[in-house]
Formats: sequence, C-alpha cells, structure tokens
Amino acid sequence: MSKKYLLAIILLAVSGCSKQPNSSNESLSVQSSKTAAVPTVTTSVGELHTPNLSTTSSEATSDNKNDKQWLLLKLKSGESLTTLLAPFAFGDRDSWLVEQSVATWTSLTKLKTGQAIEVALRESQVELIRFELDFAKLIEIKRTKDGWQASLENLETVTRTKRLSTVVESSFFVDASKAGVPNDIINQSIIALSHLVDFQREIYAGDQIDFVYQQKSLLLTSRLAEKSDIATHLQHVALLSGKEEYRLYQFSDESGMSAFYHEDGRLAQSFLMKTPLNGARLSSSFGKRHHPVLGYTRMHKGIDFGAPIGTPIMAAGSGEVIKANWGGSFGNRIILAHGNGYQTLYAHLKGFAKGITAGAKVKQGEVIGYLGNTGLSQARHLHYEVHKDGKAINPLTLKQPKYIKLEGKQLKRFIAYVAQVSDPLNGKDSRIASQIDNVEQVQVGE
Repeated sequence: MSKKYLLAIILLAVSGCSKQPNSSNESLSVQSSKTAAVPTVTTSVGELHTPNLSTTSSEATSDNKNDKQWLLLKLKSGESLTTLLAPFAFGDRDSWLVEQSVATWTSLTKLKTGQAIEVALRESQVELIRFELDFAKLIEIKRTKDGWQASLENLETVTRTKRLSTVVESSFFVDASKAGVPNDIINQSIIALSHLVDFQREIYAGDQIDFVYQQKSLLLTSRLAEKSDIATHLQHVALLSGKEEYRLYQFSDESGMSAFYHEDGRLAQSFLMKTPLNGARLSSSFGKRHHPVLGYTRMHKGIDFGAPIGTPIMAAGSGEVIKANWGGSFGNRIILAHGNGYQTLYAHLKGFAKGITAGAKVKQGEVIGYLGNTGLSQARHLHYEVHKDGKAINPLTLKQPKYIKLEGKQLKRFIAYVAQVSDPLNGKDSRIASQIDNVEQVQVGE
C-alpha cells in the first residue's frame, strides 16, 4: 500500500469521528427540553399549586412563569391573617398596611374561620393575597415597592330563573325547604304573604305553593368561593288552596321602587305586616287578661308570639328606630316610628341585630332583633304592640290604607311582566315538587 493511499484512509477516519460529538449533543439538548418538569413541593401549611386559569388573574398567571409559588390556606378558629402568614415573612407592619389597603371594601377582622386564602410566594415571602369578599367578588392585594395595593375583582356569573312548586304537609317553611327553595327566598315569600295571610291559622295541609326566583351562579368555578350559586330575587310567589288563592309578583315601578302586587296590579303590601316573625304561635291576644307574673288582671296592649329563643324579629314596617335599649319590664325592647302617628314596639328580646340603634333607618321585613325572655317575662316570647297617635290598637284588626293600583303604561308593563313570569306555570298541575331552569343572561358580578 502506498504512503499516499494510507494517509487518505487516516484522514477520512479522523473526519468521521469529529462529527459524532456534535450529533450526540444536539440529541441530548432536544431530549432535555422535552422532559424538563415543573418542580413539585409540598408543605404542611398548605397545598402548593399552579393557579387555574379560570380562577386567577392574568397577572397572577404571568407571575407564575417567574417562579412564583401558590398556597391555598384556610383560617383556623382564633387565627388572624397575620398569624396565618407569619411563616412567610409577613409581620405586623405588613398586616397594618394590608388593612389600610382593603379599608374601602372590608376589614381583615371580618375574615371568617374556614375562609380560603390564596397566597403567592417568591423566595418564601408573601407577594400576593387573594380572598372572597362576597359572592362573585374577590379581593386581591399585591406587595409593591411602596407597600401593599388592593383591588376588587368581579367574577363572571350566569343568572337563571328557577321555578319550584310544592304542597304543604307540615308547614310553609319546612315543605318549601324540602322542595329545594333557598331559605332567603322562603323568607321573602313569607314577608310578602304575611300582609295577607295569618300564618298561624290560614295555612292548611294540601295548599300549593309556587315560587319563581332568580339565581346567580359562577360561570367558572373558584376554589376561593364559599358558594357556587346564590338566590337573589323573588319574582313570584303563589299560595293556592280551596279557600283562597294569592298570586303575588314583585315589580319595580318607574321610580325604581320595588313592591309586591296582585296579578291585576293592586298593591299587595300593607303598611304593617300582620306578624313580625316566622314560625311562631299566638300565645296571648290583645285586651284584658290575668297577668302571669303580676297575678292580677290588666290591659294587655299588644299580642304575644311564642317561638324558640333567638328567632329573628322583623320590622313590621319601614321606619326609624326610636329606642333600642333596656326598657324595664319590657326587657330588651325596640320602638320604631313609621310615620302618620304609627309606632311599633318589640319587647323581651334576647338582643338586637347589628346596626339597630336609635336613629337607624329600617325597611319592612328587615331583621331588627331576636326573640328572648328578658324583663318581666314568664317564658320566651315576643310582645308586640302597635300604637296610633299614642294609643295602643290591636295589630290583628289594624285597618290598612286603601289599596294602590298601577295605571297606564305602568300597568301595561306589569301585565306583560306577569305573563312572562307565569307562562311556564300555567296549565300545569305542579302539586308535586318540580323545577325548570331558564338561562337569562351572563354578566360580570356587581
């Protein structure tokens, strides 16, 4: 073999070996890119996670690309936000600054036991805090170079019309609840009907009850939300029996005032409700009686309702709180002024509802206190009085102002509204629990 031929073979061998490492490095680079994984970390304090796109803001999602870690924490009994976040470089000054930033909407002292708190960490320090303020409303608080900045986030909701019917077997409230009607809608219905019906003596087994109400649901789920839906607005309630039929519709007039009307446009709401509490029994009537504590006969200027301790007491009519304090033999008592010389008194209360102080304005049906057994009282009950120009009158025989009726364009609008609300119920025997959902609209939470 000549020297030239041997040299050529050696050069070819060297050239082939020099390309192999480059090819190998390229394959390794591609493989590493495909198998790179996000590190998973667990902690006893909470669950580390990457935020779901449906429950976080775009900024939070973007921050996640910069190694921001997320925790879902829950407040324990007796725990504050400061103690909850103390392991993450969150001190008293941070807590004070955060409190100032959310003052427009709420206070950190209003956070409840079990409330979910979402926290973003960078290098084990709190960078962002999120929690539910109200249904479909989240508070987001970010750390900035100047301190902390809070903002309100409205979640998208869908509004549905819900229609439920049931039959009374034991009581209005119990049977409506069994049919799936939310408690708030049941209470709104009782308040509306209480102007016309004595719930102690005019509700019978076999009576049919129809409900039409609106319910808001979150369009996308959020793990910070306590509820995924909430009942908002009672549109129609009907109480149908062989003795009497009541069909009431809640309608807003041109001024924006909302009230319940009969289907012919007559106002169904009276000046004062017949009974200012639910599920009670009449235990003592208006007039002279033998006092159970004092032991002699005297005028009983009101009526008494027996019910469990803590039963909510409602304002019989809209007005102003004149007194909400200790009233001697009345115990804890509330006096409301309703205009035109009318006042109502609620006595022997266990306590007062939040915000019920002299000078406060209340709406008809608003909870003002809770049934108790204070003062000169032998057993738990509500003592209820109605006064006109300083003289006590029987609440059950009170003559209400003459009915007001919608007219003209307002009446036409109302009739069209009644047809829209009532149509799915017409011609249907709904004496068994039934339900129809109609999607009305999608909107951003208010």
